[in-house]
This record gives sequence, structure tokens and C-alpha cells, in this order.
Amino acid sequence: MNQGCPTNPMTYWKTLLALLIIAIVSSPAFADDIAEGRQLYLRYCASCHGIDGDGNGPLAGSLTTPPPNLRQLSLRYGNPLPRDRIARFIDGRADVKAHGTRDMPVWGERFYAEPNGSEAATRERIRKLVAYLQSIQTGARTASR
Repeated sequence: MNQGCPTNPMTYWKTLLALLIIAIVSSPAFADDIAEGRQLYLRYCASCHGIDGDGNGPLAGSLTTPPPNLRQLSLRYGNPLPRDRIARFIDGRADVKAHGTRDMPVWGERFYAEPNGSEAATRERIRKLVAYLQSIQTGARTASR
């Protein structure tokens, strides 16, 4: 038996996924995305979600719906986070109005309306926010796909 390869296929794929995540997160380009995402987060999100993403920002107490702890998104959505799903939630432009009110601002509209706002620039900002959110996860549940 080969000692270097797990016998359980699920263990093998989970290990491979973990190694891939480590490789991506440790790449210099991804590190830049995380740093830029953090700056965006501090500018746009920290007032509600807190500097550390724990949901205890200075405005949290005045909100009707308490902001979630963003450090534990992986407990709900799996780890790695489903980037497209998290990005759509941040963007907010695709929400169906019939599904009820939205407590969080629609950042896609706000980013698009800013100077030099374009669809590509809006997607890039949201991508960097998602990269930052991935980097602060404390939950350990792996995504089941």
C-alpha cells in the first residue's frame, strides 16, 4: 500500500482541496487581493459588521436585523466559501424584490455609481471583498459539493 496516498477517496479529495486553497491563498496576487479587499471592507462594511467581521460594528446596535458574524460564514456555506454566491449577496442587484426587504445596502449599485465605476470595476471590488472574507474564516466545515 502506498503510504503517501489516503485510501479513502473523500479524504484524498479533501486533502487535495486544502492544499490547493493553501497554494492559492499564499500566492502574492491573492495576498494583494486580500489586502485590497480588507481596505474595501474597512471602508464599506466595518461600520455594521465590525473591524474584525464579528458583527459588532458601531452601527450594529441601531440596526433592525443584527449583522452576521462574517468570520463564521464557512459554518453556513462551507469552506472554501462559494465565491459566486457570496459575491451575489454583496452585489445585491440580482435580488428579487418579491422575496422581501433587504437589510444590507446594495453594494453593486453603489460601486457602479462611484467615479470610475464600471461593471468590471464593480465585479473586481466585490471579488476582492470575497477574497478578504475567505481569509478571515474561523469555521472549519468544508464545502460539500
